[in-house]
Amino acid sequence: MTLPNFKLSALAFVALAASLPGQTIPPQVRFHTNLGDIDVTLTPDAAPLTVANFLSYMNKGSYSNSIFHRSVPGFIIQAGGFQLINHSVVTTAQDAAVKNEFNVTNSRGTIAMAKLGTDPNSATNQWFFNLANNGSNLDNQNGGFTVFGKIVNAAGLSVIDRIAGLPVVNIDGSTFAATPLTNYKSGTIQDANWVQVSSIVTIPNTIAAAFQDAASFTGTSTTGVAPGQIMAIYGTYVGPSNLTVATPDSTGALPTSLAGTRVLFNNNPAPILFTSSGQINVVAPYGIADLSTVAIVIEYQGIRTGTISMPVAPANPALFTFNSGKGDAAIQRFPDYSTITAANPASSGDILILYGEGQGAMAPVLPDGAILSSTLPTPVVKPLLLIDGKQVPTSYAGAAPGLVNGALQINFTVPQLASGPHQIQIQVGDRVSPTGVNLQIK
Repeated sequence: MTLPNFKLSALAFVALAASLPGQTIPPQVRFHTNLGDIDVTLTPDAAPLTVANFLSYMNKGSYSNSIFHRSVPGFIIQAGGFQLINHSVVTTAQDAAVKNEFNVTNSRGTIAMAKLGTDPNSATNQWFFNLANNGSNLDNQNGGFTVFGKIVNAAGLSVIDRIAGLPVVNIDGSTFAATPLTNYKSGTIQDANWVQVSSIVTIPNTIAAAFQDAASFTGTSTTGVAPGQIMAIYGTYVGPSNLTVATPDSTGALPTSLAGTRVLFNNNPAPILFTSSGQINVVAPYGIADLSTVAIVIEYQGIRTGTISMPVAPANPALFTFNSGKGDAAIQRFPDYSTITAANPASSGDILILYGEGQGAMAPVLPDGAILSSTLPTPVVKPLLLIDGKQVPTSYAGAAPGLVNGALQINFTVPQLASGPHQIQIQVGDRVSPTGVNLQIK
């Protein structure tokens, strides 16, 4: 039994912090109003300039203590242009107008930009929620009104309906001719009478397609999640802006809460390898082994994403590489621990150490997230090593000492092979790791 000199970060657990290939995860924001919260998914794919414009106002506080100044029941409620500051309604400063980007119909629950009636490219800071399907009207005038997001759930729709159900007051016969007020009868309008947006904040968001195996980059929404599998989860605002790497705690285990981030599997927090705004790498808890599905939620600073339901698989074997799941496998030569690459190929008879994960249940059962040393569990179903589709004997197949519980180490002697790259895989039960991973031979 040999102790590898690969450290936790050297297996690309940290280097995997990259954008999700071929996927866009839209940002979500939460409108805190005095009548309830409204969660909205923004749509930068459809309206990139408009979303950037909205976020710019939001991030500099221009929408804090904003008021809904216009309500047309059955049509729209409008805000963004005025704020309640020191008991007075003041006009919010405007930036340059944004180019019109009409691409999505003005259906119920969408948010769109207000603009001048004579200029399609005049939107600045005012926006409105569509209370009904207004496409036949708003899609066909003034270049179409730019939709840049949609309310996420029924709770948010209930809030805009609640606002629209308030009595409207004609305050000035002009801009404030149809202003919704709460608990107002007559006389001076008090602060509490205004329908206010106290703040708009970003909230974490992810999608099922953003869950991948951390070694192979294959999606887990179809393959399933295996107990102990090391996963990369992509999202928006799911962690801190700066990447934070975990360090073992006093018990020698990875934390289940890191920089305000938690990933919950059926409400049980999983060990975290690192977290960032766009990606989290975690180890799936071994306790999911007897389940058919598992509900996964990301929590950042106490705010949770929607639930992603994933099938549970007995195993999802995969090999670590140095190129996003393809190319040369993460292999070391024993006893010098040099890395096997095309520039440093292995020879027949060499003793090699191969690294992977996704082998499924292990015995004995050790704590999730433990950094392993003396006690090394082995897979309940022994992994088979395949080179060019043919089984190769192994001298060891089990937990990798010095790495997190879930990482797999396989020791083997290189058989007689021709010079060049050879496909290398591992098989657990009827599951085989993806193709495209190489062992380089001299």
